Amino acid sequence: MTAFDPLLGPLPPQDHDHDVLLIAGSRPEVARLAPVAAAFAAADRIRAITVASGADPMRVDIAWEDLAVPAEITHLLGRLPGPNPAEIASSLMTRLDALLVEQDPTAIVVYGGGMTATVAAQVAYWRQIPVIHMQAGTATDDLLCPFPQEANRRIIGQLASLVLAAGGSERAGSGPNVIVTGDPLHANPAPSDLRFVELMDRIRNGSRHLVLVNLQRPRSAGVLDGLPGLLAREADTEVVVWGTQAGSDASLDLARHERVIVVPGIALTELVRLAPLSAVVVSDDDQLVADAPGLGAPAVHVEGTGIPEPGDSIRSISVAAVMSTVEQMLRATPRVEEYDGLEAARVEQAVAWMFGLSPSSKLPAPQASGG
Repeated sequence: MTAFDPLLGPLPPQDHDHDVLLIAGSRPEVARLAPVAAAFAAADRIRAITVASGADPMRVDIAWEDLAVPAEITHLLGRLPGPNPAEIASSLMTRLDALLVEQDPTAIVVYGGGMTATVAAQVAYWRQIPVIHMQAGTATDDLLCPFPQEANRRIIGQLASLVLAAGGSERAGSGPNVIVTGDPLHANPAPSDLRFVELMDRIRNGSRHLVLVNLQRPRSAGVLDGLPGLLAREADTEVVVWGTQAGSDASLDLARHERVIVVPGIALTELVRLAPLSAVVVSDDDQLVADAPGLGAPAVHVEGTGIPEPGDSIRSISVAAVMSTVEQMLRATPRVEEYDGLEAARVEQAVAWMFGLSPSSKLPAPQASGG
């Protein structure tokens, strides 16, 4: 990790004609950019520099580390900004501008419509540095859904030199600068726990629905009491439970159920693969709830703040109402995404094409085996 300080100057020169900054300001952004960084390193045509930024850069730095792609620059803000979005944006703008001036990259890569991505794109545009925008797969026609990411996503799209779309339900538009690559979230390595690998296979083939339950506070433990009834009513549903309440008597009883996995904790490497396959994430962890929509799953915030969320991607409800809400979400139209694990490689190929390093923006077709 390198804490960025303008007085330190740029990173040592690299043996590449082009370099890009992969700028992340949240865990969902890291979850997309980490496999892209690995794809750049594997192809070795473009130098990719990973950056941890945002309102809580150390949390982002840890996410890069957890996904086995350490941040090369941790973009410290000097002081923690308050919750006011304007204060966060102003702090980011000054520091990101200094970062771009010192590093002078060929381009920057940002994902989605978060605050960091928006500010980075604006600053790069002012400095005439091309912006490569990896879009989320949830963009809609509603400017307030999700809020404020959808509005931010549109702003970045107007500034971007290249738009890399996830496809599917995304409304990315069309044109020579829009290339469908798929969602690099699916290019992260598979979990090492065989139980999760087998669970993912069952979810993908359509035979099961998945509910993730993460409970940290004793007052939320009542959620566990409702899970046996849910499992009895929803015969095609499986549940993964973790958190400090996973050691309770109720969790120990649940662990005996054939459609329940109870573990003390889930690593980010596992979460980024399980969340996109989940019908809902149920948690009393404020940070996990905030991250869940960006990782591809709606969230139920147990005993949360009660603040309404445009688009209803996060529902803040009481313990007593959790199971009925989960059942409603299980009956929603299932989200089935096609992916092949080459999404990050497609991003690298598209960027190489943009820089003139490849004649095609698409990966070469696989060679047929002889014999």
